[in-house]
Amino acid sequence: MNVGTPGAAVTVGIRTAPGAGFLARDRELLERRLPGLDARLAATGLEKLERPGSPAVDWFRQSGAGALFVPTDHHGLGAGLREGVRLQRAIASRAPSLAVATTMHHFSVASLIGWERLSAGLEWLLAEAVARNTMLVASGAAEGRPGAGILTPSMTARPVDGGVRVDGTKKPCSLSRSMGLLFATVRVRRPDGERCAVAVVPADSPGLSIRPFWRSDVLAGAESDELVLDDVFVPERLVTDLGPVGTTSEPLRRSLVWFEVLIAASYLGMAAALVERAVAAPRTDTGELARMAATLEGATYAVEGVAAQAESDAAAGADPAALLGPALAVRFAVQDAVVEVAARAAEALGGGAFIGDPDIAYLCAATRCLAFHPPSRTAGETALVQHLRGETVDVP
Repeated sequence: MNVGTPGAAVTVGIRTAPGAGFLARDRELLERRLPGLDARLAATGLEKLERPGSPAVDWFRQSGAGALFVPTDHHGLGAGLREGVRLQRAIASRAPSLAVATTMHHFSVASLIGWERLSAGLEWLLAEAVARNTMLVASGAAEGRPGAGILTPSMTARPVDGGVRVDGTKKPCSLSRSMGLLFATVRVRRPDGERCAVAVVPADSPGLSIRPFWRSDVLAGAESDELVLDDVFVPERLVTDLGPVGTTSEPLRRSLVWFEVLIAASYLGMAAALVERAVAAPRTDTGELARMAATLEGATYAVEGVAAQAESDAAAGADPAALLGPALAVRFAVQDAVVEVAARAAEALGGGAFIGDPDIAYLCAATRCLAFHPPSRTAGETALVQHLRGETVDVP
């Protein structure tokens, strides 16, 4: 397993000078925001980072990265979504599982921040607690189930004195073993009909347990096991009503845009790790490098553009649903681009590198997993067509 130094490319027997290479900008940003994390990941390598029990999630938590998108007035780091694209790409180039797992944390935090801005309750206190206590938040919200929207809850809750009791499962659930909180959407059964709500569940709640679920070797470091909630009590102050089942609140639409952008950036980082190796290899054809760069960097700038627009719209108070179409468009563009670029990079590196460095095969396999994150291409087709026609985009 080859290791690198901060800002250096990890290659098959070759290292570029510190600060050189097309990933330098991303890694310099990561070093400024989370000093030492990149070096720690680079020195460890995929063989250890991509297996169950990986230390990467705990290093991420220790670095204070859970507070990246929490506003500074709530003791967070105050990063924006555009910075998030580059940060996720840098992290994924070192530790794909970590990037995927922490995207779910950022999705949950984005939702909490959205409710804080709407003054919906105590969500701002939760966001501040995440920042102060370096907690990670697992997501029990977005799901990919046939015949149901990705934000339609599968877990149920019944009202009791002082709160609700929640039953159900979430599988897979990234960060299942490192979370401090679970951010879950639930269907609350009330006499006047079912309501959709968010329940914030502390990880040590009685009745919450973990079952092994993830059997693949790919992205095995993301802690994507099954969470089981059996009559878990959630106090009323940690439950936010969203309205009748079938409606989608503004904060969830906003956080869905964040999810699509950040998960796309994560897989761009995995493909970039392969291109980095190809760039450093002395015999890689320059024309082939240019073609890889055009595809990879073009997709990256597209994602960054949606992120910048999301920041601009948020500052102007625009409805985040307006960006669902563009976010889905770039996500599916990235889904195609990373597979193509990974294959080109592996071929350019040659059979000897493929045989001698197991990271190459691993990264090629990992880039294909973007297709398995919600929504599926089929589920997203209607939303994309609505976007093309200038119609209001429904949540897939």
